[in-house]
Amino acid sequence: MEKRVSDKYKILAGIIVFGSLWGLLECTLGEVRLTGVLENFPMGALLGGMIGLGLMALTRRLYNVLWMQLGMALVAGLLRFWAPVGTCVICSALAIVAEGMVFELIFNRPVFNINKSGRDMRNIRTLAFLGIIAGFTIYTTGYMFTQIFTPILTTGAFSISNFSAVLPLIFGRGFFAAVLGGITLPLAVLAKQLYIDVSSIKKEHYYGAVAGVSTFCWVFVFAFFYL
Repeated sequence: MEKRVSDKYKILAGIIVFGSLWGLLECTLGEVRLTGVLENFPMGALLGGMIGLGLMALTRRLYNVLWMQLGMALVAGLLRFWAPVGTCVICSALAIVAEGMVFELIFNRPVFNINKSGRDMRNIRTLAFLGIIAGFTIYTTGYMFTQIFTPILTTGAFSISNFSAVLPLIFGRGFFAAVLGGITLPLAVLAKQLYIDVSSIKKEHYYGAVAGVSTFCWVFVFAFFYL
């Protein structure tokens, strides 16, 4: 079993830095428009099924702290809301927060504890299957969440017919998130190169790195989109 980080200030700093990195990737990759055969590829599936799931799974492995990933989603959603990328900023911010909540609901269950030393959570096929389910669920639930709450927050009304009409599109795009999740989760959980013993890092080095990376993320987004 991986170590659990018990220092609450290190955990808070981890929420800020990884949430900022997630938000930065959402802002920059959300701006990308693919061409050619990938023209219709949904970037949201990449952001949810690989970036979001990957960062949340990796930090769950590194810190072994429940509900930390929802905190990261709140930070990432705030940064994403701050950046004028795409046609619906509030949609993307809401989707990120929903993805964090869904991750917690799935991986807070003891049976899906990726820090267990047991055989199942170290089996690449088990993790791939779980990643497929998690990638699909995180992406589609986040997408549906935005379709429900964005019109409520912006116009004060919700149309069940409009919501029903977009469901086939949501589930169709969820296929890509599922495939990416099946690749990302085993990588985030099993790759030895990605593991860092956070508890053993000296505080002055840890907080210095956190401050530098977090500041870079927020300043970059501000400079790129507002200057």
